[in-house]
Amino acid sequence: QSARRGEHYKFEAIANDIIDKVQFEKDDIVLDLCCGNAALAKRIAPLCKKIHGVDFSKELIKTGERLMMEEGILNMELHLADAMVVDEIFSEDTFDKSYCYFSFQYFSKKKREMLLEKLSRVTRHKGWIFIGDIPDKTRMRNFYSSPVKYYREKISRIIQFKEGECLLGWWIDPKEIVDWCEKRRMGVSIMPQSVNMPHAHYRFDVLIRNSK
Repeated sequence: QSARRGEHYKFEAIANDIIDKVQFEKDDIVLDLCCGNAALAKRIAPLCKKIHGVDFSKELIKTGERLMMEEGILNMELHLADAMVVDEIFSEDTFDKSYCYFSFQYFSKKKREMLLEKLSRVTRHKGWIFIGDIPDKTRMRNFYSSPVKYYREKISRIIQFKEGECLLGWWIDPKEIVDWCEKRRMGVSIMPQSVNMPHAHYRFDVLIRNSK
């Protein structure tokens, strides 16, 4: 899987927000899962020892590799693969820090849980897992410009028996991720996005302290 739906993002601001929350260190080995064209990875690369990006889009990986060559980025490696096989590409405890931005919401609930398991496997004990830019089901109303539009969509989805993915992916209740982490005794923080971020009024981030 990779980031989808082609929204316009200010990558510099997003990278800075991730950096502030995750606190990369110079000896870190980092995973960018669903890296797309490495627009975020290239900004994080100078802060760590090595960064690996994984994405299933051949076109985006090629773009990212071209960017690496043009900008002389030597500590970044990109892998063409589906996110669901990340634990087949990398061995257990490979990464100090792992993150997935823009994309987590495009996986079904079952696959989201599988993906978290896989991220936990490839991230070392006491390492950090960051999931960003998730549409917040408890704040779905904030996405719509008026209550009328919100209730019209809600009624339409009920009539059509639509509980699943929309253009923004799946709307996710933060409690889903908290419950998953607590069952595994992992530390978890639901983090609001900076007010400077364009979608802060209806999206959230998650920082997980890995435990095995």
